[in-house]
Amino acid sequence: MNMTSGQFKKFCELVYSECGINLHDGKQQLLQARLSKRLRSTGIDSIAEYLKVLENDALELMNFLDAISTNHTYFFRESHHFEHLRTDHLKIWSAASSSGEEPYSVAIYCLEKGFRPTILASDISTRMLEIGQNGIYSIEKTKSLPPHMLKKYFQKGSDKWDNHVRLKKEIKQMVTFQRYNLLVDPIPSREFDVIFCRNVFIYFDNVTRAQITNKLCGALKPSGYFIIGGAESLNTIDHPFKYIQPSIYRKE
Repeated sequence: MNMTSGQFKKFCELVYSECGINLHDGKQQLLQARLSKRLRSTGIDSIAEYLKVLENDALELMNFLDAISTNHTYFFRESHHFEHLRTDHLKIWSAASSSGEEPYSVAIYCLEKGFRPTILASDISTRMLEIGQNGIYSIEKTKSLPPHMLKKYFQKGSDKWDNHVRLKKEIKQMVTFQRYNLLVDPIPSREFDVIFCRNVFIYFDNVTRAQITNKLCGALKPSGYFIIGGAESLNTIDHPFKYIQPSIYRKE
């Protein structure tokens, strides 16, 4: 079943209000495909009925937002950002952690440098968080890892887990996974030395980028680092950070 332009507009407004993601007309086909999966899963017969369900069912709303969120990552993606981590950076937040490759990469990098931070990994997708908590990945996800790190920090799978690896316990213990909506949830009570918020701003408009950037600034310690994706910039918004170099900012 095809959604009408009016229904697409309602979904766009809902997604924007709930998590700040700005769906444009070019995303209608993607939304239709992912919506069809939710309709099959719930047994709901029509898009109109599903819209009514989303108004009253918080769990299905969470499942819907989970289904439409885009998650593409791998180990040691844009690893040059890690060079800004210092031994006194003991509290780190991966604020758009997807399926866990980023926070686990940070953990491995820090151990290689001789220190052991605690890392909060958060994402809006409960499905991605579950993958991160399990710590099992296809070998393809580790293609950017040096061989000695792969051997040191992962266990190779066999039989049905052939071509998969699992994080060793010492790495998993460094990372705590938690569902977090960047737009509406309050900032954690603790302050962080570094916040990674990479490759998520590309889905937001400037109003939402500014709102989230200023919000996360409140979770950083003075002189803490705020790191975004290589394809992203804060140039188009007002923000409180000092520019260090592309993707890297510091709280004054």
